[in-house]
Amino acid sequence: MQTKRQKSGKMLIGLPLQGFPRFNTRSELNEVGSPAGEVAIIGGKAAVAKKDRRPMAACRLARRFARTTRTVLAPVLLVGFCALAARPFRGGVVATAHPIASAAALSMLERGGNAVDASVAAAFTLAVVDPAHSGLGGGGFALLHDVRSGQTRVLDFRETAPSGASRDMFVRSGKVEPKLVTDGALAVAVPGAVAGYFAALSSYGTLKPSVVLAPAILAARRGFRVTPMYQRLAKARLDCLRSNPGAARIFLRPGSDGVPDVPALGTPIRQPELARTLELLAKEGPPAFYAGKLARAIASAVKEGGGILTLEDLARFRIVRREPLVGSYRGHRIATMPPPSAGGLTLLQVLGMIELKEPSGLPYDEPNSLHLYAEALRRAFADRAKYLGDPDFVEIPLQKLVSAAHLSELLRTFDPSRATPSNDILPLPAAPPSAERGEKHTTHLSVLDRSGNAVAMTTTINDGFGSCLVVPGTGILLNDEMDDFAASPWQPNLYGLVMGEANSIAPGKRPVSSMVPTIVFQKENAQRPMIVVGAAGGSTIPTSVIQIALHVIDHGMDVAFANGRGRVHHQFQPDALRLERYALDPATIKALEAKGHRVETRDPWGDAEAVLEDPRTGLRYVGPDPRNEGAALGQY
Repeated sequence: MQTKRQKSGKMLIGLPLQGFPRFNTRSELNEVGSPAGEVAIIGGKAAVAKKDRRPMAACRLARRFARTTRTVLAPVLLVGFCALAARPFRGGVVATAHPIASAAALSMLERGGNAVDASVAAAFTLAVVDPAHSGLGGGGFALLHDVRSGQTRVLDFRETAPSGASRDMFVRSGKVEPKLVTDGALAVAVPGAVAGYFAALSSYGTLKPSVVLAPAILAARRGFRVTPMYQRLAKARLDCLRSNPGAARIFLRPGSDGVPDVPALGTPIRQPELARTLELLAKEGPPAFYAGKLARAIASAVKEGGGILTLEDLARFRIVRREPLVGSYRGHRIATMPPPSAGGLTLLQVLGMIELKEPSGLPYDEPNSLHLYAEALRRAFADRAKYLGDPDFVEIPLQKLVSAAHLSELLRTFDPSRATPSNDILPLPAAPPSAERGEKHTTHLSVLDRSGNAVAMTTTINDGFGSCLVVPGTGILLNDEMDDFAASPWQPNLYGLVMGEANSIAPGKRPVSSMVPTIVFQKENAQRPMIVVGAAGGSTIPTSVIQIALHVIDHGMDVAFANGRGRVHHQFQPDALRLERYALDPATIKALEAKGHRVETRDPWGDAEAVLEDPRTGLRYVGPDPRNEGAALGQY
């Protein structure tokens, strides 16, 4: 079969020439229209368009290709081409961290499914095609809004500590042993993802599990291609992946010396064992995972690896249905995650402090406004360290913490001309060293269906590829979520976060999370979503979401532009103001340093996925994160 592998140094990943749009001349292609990067056949040879021309025509060409080819990459190309169209949608919209997952979600909407059907299809598919960030062996949170009733519901399917867990289980010779917390079986908490996805689908979805899981099963059998991001994440966790034969076999490939190594670009990653697991789940549901043969396999693998999760722990796992944490900003009602998420509290506290100090709006990227933003974050993250834990285990004065009186008290020490040292906000027993390293691993998806129902769902396996423990015969990759507890109170975790005794380890307890799936409602219609948003990025998750909200509400940006703006982050400890490279101009950085901020420049971080409905027109817009390889789709 004739293929074209390279054009002008760009990989075309060995796609067959059959099925691409065909033209006699390049001028004919340009007349019909094509976006930059479009593949077409001109005079029998593959060509790549050099500049955008008539993007909607290009989207039609991509759809023609998707209909006429059987390659698993068809959804990827369709998503990529149509995303370049930058046109508003009239129907449902979805944004996820992977094109194949976005295509899975859209296929549910096209079948008449609702936002819940689409989000669950995307979540199961992400467990296949984005294994560094989420999986069946992980957990998360979902925020679901029903536009007809006006109700917003929370599903907490965060992982829990096994019954054999203890406060100092990772302490050796008086210190936390970092590798025990992140690598291998002892780091594994009881997974909640399968229970959460099925709870959402059975309670609020409309399609059958066999339909909703079909795209994930297909992706597991056909495979996905290794990308630059996959290579980077696998390289960061190479030693961990090599330590487990199942993980090495699935996610790595033998190098020239025979040792498992990072796969080459374009390598297909197929997971037939995971496909069989998904087929079993589609047929039997959560009992197969929490009480059946999958449960026995999970418990056996963890025990063999030296972990403590048991069959009884799996059987006891339950999701928790909670009430959303609700606040407002500039007249927009906001529904977000309550504890054990700390992200929702941080979001409402920071926006609340900003509104108290700047009631008419926050100027954009101006030193004084950035100083206020940073100082609000410093105080909110200090509250997180002091108060936050699993609400089923510790008492959290939540209403007090979001009250105007408390926020005013936090601002009492705010100095417009000077940064407040973090130890003046909350003195710590000892200045902790920063333990933050590498990438942050989580995934978020946002869905808004044609009727206006919305789902914001964030899931994780914590570190890249979780614990690197694959359950033999199942393809299930297990989390290392025990790291999100304060393994030693007031010492930093994987993300450099400092937490107190409220987040210490205990059997059955859920660790505090930064995940913050959020819905911002329209000002004139408080039951109808305006922004559906969330992010990946560890401790930076809340700040990514906060900045998108500020950019849209205060600065009038469209959601895609808001998501692409440079990010600024402070988390109390380490006491540093972190900037994405090129986020601020040198003069602004110098002004912040003059106020006493220790500025650190970092590579781009996080992965936010957002969709928006324009309250004036009812048109929908999508904002996938340009930092990563995600994509957005919609119905015209």
